[in-house]
Amino acid sequence: MCGILYSQDSTGFSDLEMLKRRGPEGFTELENDLGYFAHSMLNTIGESTPQPFQTKSGILLYNGSTYNSGKANDTRWCNYITNDTRWLGEKLDDNLDNTLNVVRELNGEYALIYVTEKNIVFCVDHFEQRNLWFYYNQSSKDIAIASVPNVVTQKHNAVWRVQGNKIYVINRDDFTLSIHTNKEWNLKQTTKDFDKVFEEFEKSVMCRYIPGVSVNLLSSGVDSGVINCASHKIFKQIDCVSDPRFEDKETLKQRMLLHKSTLITCPTGDQPEKIEMFEKIYPNDDLWDLPCVDPLIIIVRKYMKSKSKKIMLFGQGGDEFYNDYHGQYGKFGRTNGRWPDALEMVWPWHSYKDRLSLNNMRPDFICGFFGVESRNPLLDVNVVQAWLNTTSDLKNSGYKSWMVKYMEQEKYPYTLRKIHWAHNLPEAPATNWKRDQWSAKGIH
Repeated sequence: MCGILYSQDSTGFSDLEMLKRRGPEGFTELENDLGYFAHSMLNTIGESTPQPFQTKSGILLYNGSTYNSGKANDTRWCNYITNDTRWLGEKLDDNLDNTLNVVRELNGEYALIYVTEKNIVFCVDHFEQRNLWFYYNQSSKDIAIASVPNVVTQKHNAVWRVQGNKIYVINRDDFTLSIHTNKEWNLKQTTKDFDKVFEEFEKSVMCRYIPGVSVNLLSSGVDSGVINCASHKIFKQIDCVSDPRFEDKETLKQRMLLHKSTLITCPTGDQPEKIEMFEKIYPNDDLWDLPCVDPLIIIVRKYMKSKSKKIMLFGQGGDEFYNDYHGQYGKFGRTNGRWPDALEMVWPWHSYKDRLSLNNMRPDFICGFFGVESRNPLLDVNVVQAWLNTTSDLKNSGYKSWMVKYMEQEKYPYTLRKIHWAHNLPEAPATNWKRDQWSAKGIH
């Protein structure tokens, strides 16, 4: 996780602490005719590459990890020796069409700012897995862009979040803003099996989990389960950690024995880091007032930092994308419980009530505060596209059907009993969770 900041000049920024925390391996500033650039470094792919990065035509600021860039150092295509910042920077020039095409090639969790004499280009990935915030005023020709919103508000007292799947371009001559679509999704539903989904999912996990550096969150849930299942299949021995509260104890026990994972007991009460992030980064109750926040802070602080781990894998997107809250008590999505034959009718459902946006914002802020990186295998572009192309009947065949099918195929322990949901819904105890009509293995 890196921290990035761009503005016309360095005036008005009174406190860059929250930006610097995101990259504990070094902080660099640069000010020239193109503007003011600041970068805090956390390197996770290939050789460490200093930023701001000078391209042949401009300056690049980059935060994230992409998995279809660079050169592999063994037969596993995503194990890179080429740093993704360098790969990206060496492909960029002052041609806007080329810049847009290069960005559209990327697959991963990322945010970037690229400035030339002609344009200011900035964006995040398709699902906003990296925070990027900005202020823009055409008439006064003001712009500020940063990984954390508090830095932008220091200078301009206003801030907006960069949205996913959009590429923002400011023409430096007249300061007009244009917004370009990143990926045009193929919504045809013609694939009658999950083979392609499984193939792309295993590639996604293979790229994001780095032995000795990564930690997986482990719960009794389906999203966590399918990621740990694939990680175990590929790497045999994985590092994972769990908070047992609100989990199905028997399923969690079986998984912990399989992975030899670590159990973290999390005391109740607000952690001081949460209060600090609320006050200094983004004071939003929807973001911080969830029971999962304090345990995640404790896990990162007590486990990851003590063992010098850099990367945590999350199960983001399982509810919002592959299920749209079908059958999950008290919540409804845009699809209203069933995938239609024409996905255009409900796309993009993952943006309904900004659920995925908020759920991606949270771990990015928390991990960034501690100088580690969050990664989301379920939100890999190729996995998403492969699943979109499966038939509606296949999508409707059960709760998170492809994930359940994958775990069954690998004989991995799972349950569909939603113990870990009840802590958010006191009116819906776990004993009320019934989807008998699906009669899927594991419901009890």
